[in-house]
Amino acid sequence: MDGNRLFDSKTGVEFNTSDKARNKPGQEIWLTVKAHLATILNAADYDRWIDDLRLVAEVDGEMVIAARDPLSFDRVNGAHRHAIQRIWREHDHARRAIRLVCWRSAPQDLLEIVKDPWEAAVPAQEPKEQAAPAEQKAAPTGAPLMTFDTLVTGEANELAFEMARRIAAGLPVGTLTTLFYGLQGTGKTHLLHALKAEAERNDADCHIVYLTAEEFLSSYTDGVKVKDTSQLKKRLRAASILMIDDLHRISGKPGTENELFQNIREVTANGGHVILAGDKAPGDVTGFSPRMVSELKGATTVEVGAPDASMRHEIMRRLADHIQAGHPDFIVTDEMISEFNAGIRGQAREMTGAIWNLYTEASFGARTPTMDMVRKIIRRTEGDVRQPSIELVKKAAMKVFDISKTDIESPSKARNVVYPRQIAMYLCRELTGKSFPQIGRSFGKRDHTTILYAHRKVTDALQEDRELAAHVKQVNEMILELQAAGMN
Repeated sequence: MDGNRLFDSKTGVEFNTSDKARNKPGQEIWLTVKAHLATILNAADYDRWIDDLRLVAEVDGEMVIAARDPLSFDRVNGAHRHAIQRIWREHDHARRAIRLVCWRSAPQDLLEIVKDPWEAAVPAQEPKEQAAPAEQKAAPTGAPLMTFDTLVTGEANELAFEMARRIAAGLPVGTLTTLFYGLQGTGKTHLLHALKAEAERNDADCHIVYLTAEEFLSSYTDGVKVKDTSQLKKRLRAASILMIDDLHRISGKPGTENELFQNIREVTANGGHVILAGDKAPGDVTGFSPRMVSELKGATTVEVGAPDASMRHEIMRRLADHIQAGHPDFIVTDEMISEFNAGIRGQAREMTGAIWNLYTEASFGARTPTMDMVRKIIRRTEGDVRQPSIELVKKAAMKVFDISKTDIESPSKARNVVYPRQIAMYLCRELTGKSFPQIGRSFGKRDHTTILYAHRKVTDALQEDRELAAHVKQVNEMILELQAAGMN
């Protein structure tokens, strides 16, 4: 490689640790591209995958962008490379092409000329060999690394968590194919990345290949275009553990499915483990061939459930604390988190999105968040709040207090029935927009004065009775959970 071509005074690109002059036009274009990407990606994606990229050189008319490690390279190459190329050409009069490289496996002639673009991140007083590996660090405002330690666990995902830990430790788990399934945003991707990190830490020789379905499809399509998929086969079949995320996105693509099926068979035949993640259980999948469905039904299948209210709260608490470590003024109170928990429907992804939006609203952590900011984000995220039906409020109270429909509508005077019934009556009046007589008819044809009495009693007691306030909050959150599940 010709060093003069790489670092020509007009077109070369340089970074802080070099003694050569930085090329302002090229660097300015790259900064503009990154700023543009920040406006179209969510903060978590931008901070984790884009902000750490480095523009290192121009080679043969191509702008070379480096990703720090294989995980970053695979993610950017599969999900963001086309957007980077499109935006670059919008701002570059020369309309140069982008070439993405993984710094760890970059060509030797490039490494001999270009210094480590992340070298400046190592403190001068600290010997480089004592610094923690780059892949184990996270920028203060970047998303936390996806490890088992940062995964919030609870009843919804404890079985999946234990399964992943066993696979990472090399313990027997039944079949050599495992399927994690669940709604989008419940943490399946986090689980897979945590498994990968743990397995690599346990066994340095363990060869793990992680691909999203889109990345697999892109690699397969590229191979088909040149009539040679041997490189994809070689890469996948050498894996000790092969992971395919978002499996459902291959549905309805017979050629891609066939390629995946053959690779699954080859990996398991060689004693490797295949881990798939999708949104449906084997019996509910559509768009796959009978043999692929049979393969999925023969796998060890574990559900990753939707997080409950306490898990959602913990997810937001951890992320807020993580951001505050780099921005002391970013103080998110438990009251703010409870407001998000009650006001935003969805899974873990929506809850982390709420915190990242609050970080942006608070001038990227420079200001202290307020409840007005929180409510603004809730309105922006959810739009007009749906009014629950009386029946949904009753169902939520029944689930929280473990009583039956017969109980809540009965004339029983037992406290374990009267207490949840009055909370349900109170929330029916507060949330449904229905009149006292309408609510009374739904509670065993009671007179409207009974509903009025219950509403006043709960209203008066809420100011002083913390236990009552907590129970009202629980029922309110259960209403939102049921709405998120499609009930009303």
